[in-house]
Amino acid sequence: MRTINDLQYGPGKEHLLDIHLPDGQCHDFVVWFHGGGLEYGNRKEIKIHEDLMKQGVGIASVEYRMYPDAKFPDFVEDCALAVKWLTDHLREYTEYRRLFVSGQSAGAWLTLMLAFDEHYLEDAGVDRSEIAGFVSDSSQITTHFRVLKERGLDSRLERIDDAAPIYFLTENSNVNNLLLISYDEDMPCRPEQNQLFLKSIQRICPRINVQLVMLPGGHCNGSTARNEAGTFDFNDALIRYLQETNL
Repeated sequence: MRTINDLQYGPGKEHLLDIHLPDGQCHDFVVWFHGGGLEYGNRKEIKIHEDLMKQGVGIASVEYRMYPDAKFPDFVEDCALAVKWLTDHLREYTEYRRLFVSGQSAGAWLTLMLAFDEHYLEDAGVDRSEIAGFVSDSSQITTHFRVLKERGLDSRLERIDDAAPIYFLTENSNVNNLLLISYDEDMPCRPEQNQLFLKSIQRICPRINVQLVMLPGGHCNGSTARNEAGTFDFNDALIRYLQETNL
């Protein structure tokens, strides 16, 4: 296993990513956006990468601009730029079969914004056919609470607008595969929002291969803490999903 650190994917000082590669063949590759409410956290806090590498999955952990220096939609545009860089340059470091875009909490919201508000990837020049699917680890489906705060609103409000992934769901949404993960002791309204998104997708765009997995524990517990078996519940769910979407 090997790691290539501090690769520059854009012009800003925050535009850095690390690539973690397995020994031997890299079957699938995952782009990972960290959580932290769009205000804190960094790419070095990732915990799931070593176990994934042992299972033949590569992963890129991405830095992006955050509050207070960034404002909506700076961080979404950064993540689109990172995906573009990876689709352009990843094969210089490894061969892989499929690319999945994923993230944790705020990073999951960023993932779903890229998936459903299609102009971000389009403006970055990403060929969406190069993305096999998207994986969300406990995303907010409505307008992100930190964006509400930026707009001078109560961050507890449920709003659906241009900062809400569900706002962009249509019968023509260009998403093939989607794994939604939430937790039975998640943040308030988070499990219900993910259940709403699942049902909405099944009703509005049923051709999307979408799954919702409910994991035990608190918010993003599956990607931050090992279970009794010594594995990460998130990784277990991701590997099952990758095997089931063996396209």
